[in-house]
Amino acid sequence: MVLFVQGCFSGMVLPGNEIPALFNYKNEGASILFKLPEFNGRNLNGMNVCIVCSSHLEKEETKHIRIKLTNDTKGFTKNFRAVALNLVKSCEDHLWQGHISNNFFELGSEDEVELIVDCMNTMTVKKTGVYLVYEQDEARLN
Repeated sequence: MVLFVQGCFSGMVLPGNEIPALFNYKNEGASILFKLPEFNGRNLNGMNVCIVCSSHLEKEETKHIRIKLTNDTKGFTKNFRAVALNLVKSCEDHLWQGHISNNFFELGSEDEVELIVDCMNTMTVKKTGVYLVYEQDEARLN
């Protein structure tokens, strides 16, 4: 089953070339495969996704970032498209970070997941990172 959802999450762009240290999972390139930990009574609100990317100066500006999430444990794939109007052409690497809510894809404890980032051939994704956001963590910050 494949679903396509537009505008499921927002994002921001910052200069940089490293995925922040607090991200649970990191990989070189545009994809990352990981197994979620046991939740141990915590509720997963979602995940922050961060990429290091560089522009293709000869191509048009990036208008969208597409993220494909495959849950190998539950056997489904979902595609998300984020509007990324602030990704401009630049010779420097940039970080893009966005949040995906768990309300839509309902990841569970110990699910095996693959996440692939696609900038539709207007940028190169050099690194990908994922940070799990739990309800209990958000409550402590408020």
